[in-house]
Amino acid sequence: MKAVRAFAAAVAGLAVLSSAPACRRDEAASPEQLRKETQLLEKERDELKSRLGDLIAREPRLLGMPGNGVRVGVPTALARTLVQRVLSGFVDSVTLKLQNLKVRKAGKIKKVVNIGEYELDVVIDEVTGKLETGQAEVTFGGNQITVALPVRVASGQGDATIDFKWDGKNISGAVCGDMEIQQKVSGSVKPDSYPVSGGLLLTATARQILATPKFPVVKVKLKVEPSADSWAAVQKILDEKGGVCGFVLDKVDIAGVLENLVGKGFDVRLPTEKIKAMAVPVGIAPTMSVRGEPLTLGVKVGSLAITEHMIWLGADVALGGPVTGDSP
Repeated sequence: MKAVRAFAAAVAGLAVLSSAPACRRDEAASPEQLRKETQLLEKERDELKSRLGDLIAREPRLLGMPGNGVRVGVPTALARTLVQRVLSGFVDSVTLKLQNLKVRKAGKIKKVVNIGEYELDVVIDEVTGKLETGQAEVTFGGNQITVALPVRVASGQGDATIDFKWDGKNISGAVCGDMEIQQKVSGSVKPDSYPVSGGLLLTATARQILATPKFPVVKVKLKVEPSADSWAAVQKILDEKGGVCGFVLDKVDIAGVLENLVGKGFDVRLPTEKIKAMAVPVGIAPTMSVRGEPLTLGVKVGSLAITEHMIWLGADVALGGPVTGDSP
């Protein structure tokens, strides 16, 4: 803080010196006296400039500033808090949903001869997953902002319908003729975590700095674990079928197909494109007041610089005329 106060004092001193020749003197002075005073002021100005340069070099928050005439800085600690709040608020409000997913397995069963054909359709009626986020890690430096965001599938549920059709060929109905099994199953989504990495693209106007999130395509998996009641219902149906029908069901392995399907999970894209740009209301006003009179400023936005400690907005400012009724 001492360095910052010294920096401010040096800047104030330079401002006073730059305006000193324009001040009105109460007593007349000879040209020689004015020349000596000017030389002294110029010497002091140069010393202050040198001191200012030393202070900038020693103060890490002032390093990496743009070379424009006016520079406005935003502490990265403030920007980090803003980014963390926006990202956490977005992901925590997202519920992922998949509907009407289908998988089919078909084939023939032989026992010496072909005894029939089967079709097994499993329809995932709906799977939903609720997301949560951990604390986002936001890193500044090298003129870029990177973001690491841990995303967790916290909870969810899924429902599916099993439809098994058996067409018994050359087998009498009393042994194991045509057969159809339908069963609803449900389960919960397994919690899991995914690292998400991206960055922020900064653009600037005279009034604000705009931070637009940029993430690659991010997919999370929704893995469903069937409930104990669902497994029990499926198993009860299988246990009731014996003889040739039991042989058929063992070959098809309805439970195995279902477990393999839901165990792999379903890829769902995280809609990161819906994260809105964040505006940092830091800029340069188009007018200023001098002795109570408003004057317009011509502001030309320069470059942005991102360091470990500060986000800098550079601009070149030109003094315009008095504000009139036609001025913007």
